[in-house]
Amino acid sequence: MKKRRSLKIGLAVLAVLALLLIVTQRDRGPEVGGRPLEEWVQDLLVTAAPDRRAAAHAAVAKLGTNALPWLQLAVRHTDTVWKQPLLGVVKKVPGIDRRDLLRWVNLYERSEIRAGGVAGLAALGQAAVPAIPDLVTALGDSEQLVHNNALAALRRLGSLSLSEITNRLGQAEGGYRTRMLHVLRNMKSDAVAAAPALVKIIEAKPGSDEANAAVAALSAMGHRAVPAVMLLVASERYELRVVGFDALQRLMPAEHGLWEALRGTFQLGGEREARILAALRDVWGEPGADTPTLSAAVLRGTAKSRAAGIFLMGEAARPGNAYARKLRKLRDQKNESGQAALEAALRKLKAAEATASGSPGGVKTSSD
Repeated sequence: MKKRRSLKIGLAVLAVLALLLIVTQRDRGPEVGGRPLEEWVQDLLVTAAPDRRAAAHAAVAKLGTNALPWLQLAVRHTDTVWKQPLLGVVKKVPGIDRRDLLRWVNLYERSEIRAGGVAGLAALGQAAVPAIPDLVTALGDSEQLVHNNALAALRRLGSLSLSEITNRLGQAEGGYRTRMLHVLRNMKSDAVAAAPALVKIIEAKPGSDEANAAVAALSAMGHRAVPAVMLLVASERYELRVVGFDALQRLMPAEHGLWEALRGTFQLGGEREARILAALRDVWGEPGADTPTLSAAVLRGTAKSRAAGIFLMGEAARPGNAYARKLRKLRDQKNESGQAALEAALRKLKAAEATASGSPGGVKTSSD
């Protein structure tokens, strides 16, 4: 009995020694001012006082790219495979408090080590570009402290992480993918190359947090994202058409008069909707289309986009509004291209003006 007890105690002592050896041998990074980098980056976290964060920024800046290898190691930090089994053995020994044991063998929580690594990379700024894959991986960390710091770090790097994030969008899901989409939204028009991938997410999971984040990112990309959004606008699924049309309005706020005119009848189906959809595609739906406004399509576009643009102006024209004035200016230019569409739009406008003034023979149009 005594031998068995002595054996257990001996094993426990060996386990504690092994754990202490693991901790003492763990690389805590290069030293600055007598402190290891691991301690400095802990002061970069939001929980630290402002003066400590400022000193930590200076310490990381002093190391520069020399800090990269250890910071990347910290971002990937996990417990050694032996630690948990050894903890299990030691916890069974009478007289040892588990909380005391954890203080001995783990001076920092694992998530704090990873978060410190991420915060250190953020402090390096663009010098941290080689670690972008690690930062994107950290977006998927289960600990909020880690993925929030990764989100902040990637936002500071602007569009430099675009290709890495775009390549991983298809493999990620849930909160991980949503955070990737938040980073893309921050890139605004620089992320327009990712627009087709975002449309696929919206089509696959309409109404989800991921889809909502994708819509928000799309809506921040500017007019060059419109060709991708047109895939939603022209969808056979009503809920996708609604999402696409809302995104279209946010992408091109300068055309608010057009969107207001189309809002009531655009999604009712039938011949009129088909004509409107065809015109929108002719103006903005071609891959690579770079048409910031309806006027640009009419004045500088192809014959097809000019005719389509004039038709849409006719749909939005009301007595005295900007679209009515633009149509009259086009009439004075005597341009042969799109002449039939212009004449039809002017006839419609004239009828609307007659109705508005209450003159005899006024005809109420479908646009009124």
